[in-house]
Amino acid sequence: MGKLDKYARQSRSKEASKVLPIRLPESIYEQFRERCDELGLSMSEAGYLLIREELDENLYTTTTSEVAATTGRIQKSIQDENTPYIKKTTNSSSSFSSRWTSAHYEVENELPCPLCHQWYSKTNFARHAKNHNTTPKELLENNKEFIFQMIKERKHNV
Repeated sequence: MGKLDKYARQSRSKEASKVLPIRLPESIYEQFRERCDELGLSMSEAGYLLIREELDENLYTTTTSEVAATTGRIQKSIQDENTPYIKKTTNSSSSFSSRWTSAHYEVENELPCPLCHQWYSKTNFARHAKNHNTTPKELLENNKEFIFQMIKERKHNV
């Protein structure tokens, strides 16, 4: 049971609110969105509940910090404290990312669905892929031949 399970669809107080915009890696965003969907929570509700729980646990954290300050170190340091840390650099480009994108399947900001034989806005494609019980990556990568045929036809007609 996750932290959000016990709060699923509880009502909030009618106190004045403020907006908290946050940035997340896309993978974490998608996992969090899927988890919220499973629980029937909006992402905003789930964020509110997590922050509220964090603030409620502040009492516990304060107490544990006091205990930590009065006890000795439990574990020896892995690295000798007198040895400076040196980051080893590699020749590979730091700008290279292994994250998958749908960019090479896009034509005019749309992506082809090989199962429906239609084109969908790239911003709504993940939602459309859910209708097929799959992810955009699986949908596009597992049907490359047909997709490239759709792309070729689309570019030819443009």
